[in-house]
Amino acid sequence: MHAFSTTMGSVMGHPYAQALTTQAQTLVTFFRASHQPLFFLRQFAQSMNIRRMLITSNKTRFTSVHASLESVVRLQTPLQEIARQHPKLLSKKVLNIINDYSFFAKLRQICELLEPFTLVIAAVQAARTTLADVMRYWLFLAKQVTGLRPVQDELDVSFRAHCYMAYNIRHEEMVSPVCKLALFLHPLYRDAVSVSKRNWIEVQQTAVNLWSNGYKKEGDESQHLMTEFKQYKLHEEPYEAMPPDGELATLKLYWKHIASTDPDLQLPGLALLMLDIKPHAADPEKTVSIMGWYHSSRRSQLLSRTTTAMTTIKMHHQKLVDRYLLAAYSVLHILFCLHILCCTFCAFTCLVCIALQNFSLHGPRICLACSDCTQSLPVGQPSQCVTWRTSC
Repeated sequence: MHAFSTTMGSVMGHPYAQALTTQAQTLVTFFRASHQPLFFLRQFAQSMNIRRMLITSNKTRFTSVHASLESVVRLQTPLQEIARQHPKLLSKKVLNIINDYSFFAKLRQICELLEPFTLVIAAVQAARTTLADVMRYWLFLAKQVTGLRPVQDELDVSFRAHCYMAYNIRHEEMVSPVCKLALFLHPLYRDAVSVSKRNWIEVQQTAVNLWSNGYKKEGDESQHLMTEFKQYKLHEEPYEAMPPDGELATLKLYWKHIASTDPDLQLPGLALLMLDIKPHAADPEKTVSIMGWYHSSRRSQLLSRTTTAMTTIKMHHQKLVDRYLLAAYSVLHILFCLHILCCTFCAFTCLVCIALQNFSLHGPRICLACSDCTQSLPVGQPSQCVTWRTSC
């Protein structure tokens, strides 16, 4: 996660991006601190069905920079309307930024560049993210960075070159042989890693080292692992292609299924070992943040065991709340489905009753007094029996 964040920070460290970010922050700071311009901004935004307003950025969260710049681009038309109808409410610096039409075009391009980074940083923090997913995200970012549209401005050309260089530097620092091995052990991407001879040798050596250190296997069994590697590379049995969604859709189920076919296989054990490696530290960082809430500058006399106990209770109750909320949502979903069924049944019953009532008014009348009476009388004809009733 930090690798993607630092890559995003390196990209935004170019003077071209810094200048645009500074101008955008000038707009955000001015409007959030000025009541009358903010009132007109909200009024124009509501008339254009724009609900989200300007967002400030945080230096400790790189994704907030993209959110702040995106909010400025989203409110381009309301900002220009304020500059046109109420120019006296704005400062000269803010007015010049809004009237510069190239500013919003360049800012939109920066947002298009930062959007993949924001998506990747959010996705890498998921509970089921693996090292193979990290490699896929690096490849995704490479495609997005190289897909930057050419701009005639000379400074923009240097910014594009800076993006390429920042990505290459961080990629070389963070992409390790372990990540390549994890991507190779993904059935859908095994061919992408084994294309290069250098990558193939590097992946084999990493697998042998991990297997010998983790399971303390001997040389003969390492040779057996290499044999399985070649079988897996060539899609030989039992390492066929991964089944479609709905059948062993997750990697763990895929490798557990292969391991169940033959207990002597070693490659499934190595793959399951790789899947247990967490590529992020989101949970520890969350715990440290909670401890920082309790042990603040105003409450600096707490003992470490007291802070640890309070954090433990907080996280325990948070898990219980999440569990209860999930159960409550399930119950509400069931009740909603039952409500729909009851409404459907009531509507169907009403339709049946209306149909039978119409039949009883225009059709024959049947005596319900006894089972022996089989006579029927037309509508309007008097009856000899006092127990005549309509069929409805």
